[in-house]
Amino acid sequence: MRSWFGRSVVLCGVALLSTGLGCGGGGADVKAGPMPAEGNFTGVYFSPQYGEMHMVQNGSAVVGKYKKDERSGAIQGEADGDLMRFEWTEYKAMVSNRPQETRGHGYFRYMVDPANGDHVLKGRWGMGDDDQLGGDWSAYKSRKLEPNLEGFGDEPTSGGEGSDEGDSSSESSDDSSGSDDSAGDEEEGDDIF
Repeated sequence: MRSWFGRSVVLCGVALLSTGLGCGGGGADVKAGPMPAEGNFTGVYFSPQYGEMHMVQNGSAVVGKYKKDERSGAIQGEADGDLMRFEWTEYKAMVSNRPQETRGHGYFRYMVDPANGDHVLKGRWGMGDDDQLGGDWSAYKSRKLEPNLEGFGDEPTSGGEGSDEGDSSSESSDDSSGSDDSAGDEEEGDDIF
């Protein structure tokens, strides 16, 4: 009985490692397809897991930021058709002015929902070099909002006096732009799609 159990454990371990589900992670075997018509990773997205995300694509390079509650992060990666592989860095403000930093990898597949025409991202994230074992990461693209990487996502993780000055200057520039019609646009936040 002991040898049967031992063989079962070894076979199970080999099966897990061969499917990529074992320890150590690694890259997901996800192949790029064609980008859907009118698709581009540039945009403002809303993720149930990670909040608001702003991303900009320039050629195949994509950079972005995301923010939800006490966490904020940055994304940088490469797009190939409908697939974007990226590295993420997240800052969680557990203690004032001392954000905790975490890093990992992930991927998004750009899709158009046939039911409603929404442009969506479906993907996964992982810790360190892994890009899948952490969990799902999905988001819906806004049809109206444009990304703003300069003033977005910096507030909760600034952590320094120099950043506070940058925050107040971005606030004052927001106030000056808020004096035109853009103030009305902000109030339409409930109707983002």
